[in-house]
Amino acid sequence: MRIIPLFIFLLFNFTAFGQTNDTAYPDFSGKVLSEVLQNKDWIVIEKAEGYLNNDQIKDVAVILQSGNHRFKSCSESAELLADEERIILVLISENGEPKVTIQNNKFIARPDEGGMACYIEPDISIENNQLTIFYEHLRGYTSYLFEHKAEDMILVSAESSGISGGKSGYDYFDFRKGIIKSKEGTISSDSTKTKTIPIKFDGFKKLSEFGERFDWKVAEYKYL
Repeated sequence: MRIIPLFIFLLFNFTAFGQTNDTAYPDFSGKVLSEVLQNKDWIVIEKAEGYLNNDQIKDVAVILQSGNHRFKSCSESAELLADEERIILVLISENGEPKVTIQNNKFIARPDEGGMACYIEPDISIENNQLTIFYEHLRGYTSYLFEHKAEDMILVSAESSGISGGKSGYDYFDFRKGIIKSKEGTISSDSTKTKTIPIKFDGFKKLSEFGERFDWKVAEYKYL
């Protein structure tokens, strides 16, 4: 039961400022990157290039943010950060110029959804035909690893770590094997307790299907 306080702490911090705005999101489906960049109401804050399928043309992933605001310091008002919405686009090539095949308007955290961190921004990368979405938090991190399949990106693994009340927790979610490798410990000791937990899911989760982070329950007290 010791994992419960850590989970409650993390869940509160990551969802206390959930996305509630009724933003009118543009539809970028089928557009090439130059067309995406023409929308002046959304700026690119993160971009990654690499190979996601089996052709020899680089694919692209971008994260867009509404408005033209660029974060400068934690002295900025919470209202300003709360108004920023985010979209992730994945542009896959099919023996031609990469075009938007995946758009998700909910999954990428807004700037003010970092808990005790005043500002959060995801880091994305494409390596080994895989897309990684990584968040560094004040006391931990969360990472999602996706692979291209059937014109979408499926979640094949994830990692999550955090520290709360002197206790540390680490989870590795392996969706190919359907298990979570979970570790618990304390910051005052090198000893840890490890256990394997079965994942409750009906198939690989697609990037296009994700809602807000930590809305998806994959096991008791385990959310992504």
